[in-house]
Amino acid sequence: MLRQGGNAVDAAVATAFAVGVTEPMMSGIGAGGGMLIWLQQEQRAEYVDFYAAAGSDPDTALTHYHGPTDIPRAAGIPGAVAGLLDAQARYGKLSRSAVMAPAIRLASEGFPVHSLLHRVITADSAKLSRSPDARRIFLPGGHPLSVGQLLVQPELAATLGEIAAGGDSAFYRGDIADSIVQVLSAGGNSITSADFAAYAPRWRRPLCIAYHGRAVLSAPPPQSGVQVLETLSLLSRYDLPALGLPSRSPKALEVLAGAMRVADADRSSFIGDPDYVSVPANGLISSRFANDRASVISASPLPDTLAPGNPWPADSAAPAAACGSLDPFGPSVRPPRVARTASSANGDGYAETTHMSVVDADGDAVALTYTNGLYFGSGTWVRGMFLNSAMLNFSRADSGPNTRGAHRIPASTIAPTIVLDNGRVEMVVGSPGSAAIPPAVVETIVYALDYGLDPLQALRMPRMIPYTTSRLELEDGFTPAVLETARRLGYRIQTTPPTDLTFGGVHVIARVDGHWIGAADPRRDGEVRGY
Repeated sequence: MLRQGGNAVDAAVATAFAVGVTEPMMSGIGAGGGMLIWLQQEQRAEYVDFYAAAGSDPDTALTHYHGPTDIPRAAGIPGAVAGLLDAQARYGKLSRSAVMAPAIRLASEGFPVHSLLHRVITADSAKLSRSPDARRIFLPGGHPLSVGQLLVQPELAATLGEIAAGGDSAFYRGDIADSIVQVLSAGGNSITSADFAAYAPRWRRPLCIAYHGRAVLSAPPPQSGVQVLETLSLLSRYDLPALGLPSRSPKALEVLAGAMRVADADRSSFIGDPDYVSVPANGLISSRFANDRASVISASPLPDTLAPGNPWPADSAAPAAACGSLDPFGPSVRPPRVARTASSANGDGYAETTHMSVVDADGDAVALTYTNGLYFGSGTWVRGMFLNSAMLNFSRADSGPNTRGAHRIPASTIAPTIVLDNGRVEMVVGSPGSAAIPPAVVETIVYALDYGLDPLQALRMPRMIPYTTSRLELEDGFTPAVLETARRLGYRIQTTPPTDLTFGGVHVIARVDGHWIGAADPRRDGEVRGY
């Protein structure tokens, strides 16, 4: 797309459509997500939230549903087509047909099955078998597609072709929408054709903080940029290089794990759809709130369950000087509400998401994350696509910020992020991985910007995932002294072999000494392309 004269938005949208074909278990036109855009010449950031949404009659019974997760009722109205095409129409340079052509070609001509796709098809063969059409494509003769075997998806190619010709109206109005609604209705899902026709992506202001002289932009609610930025706000008071690397320094691990744990507790207690509930995101990422929460980072004894703080007094804080001209997400326009300790649900599994980072020659940049939710989403196959499982992301509580409601978007852990230095992109970063996403993004930023590691070194560092409970997941690579200290602090350690899918799949571009350096996480399939 860049060689054809397109920009970062064209490249990101084309890649998203194409990867939705080659990684159908992760994402696709039945999915949803979010895109953070930096426009260099205008010095402006934009964020489009195209996460899957509830219909006008949300399935409140799902709040108390604990059965299989691969059910049509778990699907929300897919937002990928509307969000990707709207962003490309506003900020791209190429035609819609040009950016969709690679995806259509991959679907119609096929591609060799890669090892991860084979592995997931094998693991989720029971889910795929529930749809005769999906079984025919992915389990021919009752056997999973083997590595190297050609996967051709003619139904998907036809659907993509209709979208390329007719735009998002071809997807949300007419035969495609009617086909989806018919299948969903047969499975007990209450989404209607009118709900499809009413869907629109939501353009929101991104969150922004200053971090060590830089402006860091990330996803607004109900996505989880707030967790990334609150963590960085908590870390900004520390000289991390002086503490040593967290894999070798007990104190550095204590600080990094503690900050991420605090931010997770606050995010899960306050984040919901800001169009319907009050969300003190501005307060959560403020330096004032970070000062209030700083003492919790090294609290002793370590509480088994970390309670949220009260960000409301800080919600009216003015943006940092580095963010003021960027018009970031501001104070809530809705009345404050009492904090709840019940955490929001995260239906996205550890592995089932796609992220891409793009920079063009003009300095424009895109961080784009989108997802089916679970592998193959709800397991519902229609017109060549798998429909998401986003409705499982709503809270299982009867009240709170992430309670299901008409037209609402559920909370998600996706956090596409861009770091600016003096008005120029320094880093574009994001990850799949559910609960692993905010920690993976934070750790990549910290290792690259604070510790000075090159992007690939930053990705190779052993990762951690703290939780609001005392559970702490660690990759192999932390020294015995660090593990001993973590246990002494009260963490319940769970270790995982290195480069496991559990710990995300960061794709990062960074400007180093005036040159763009890209790196793909060794934990996942992925690669760097440039010219």
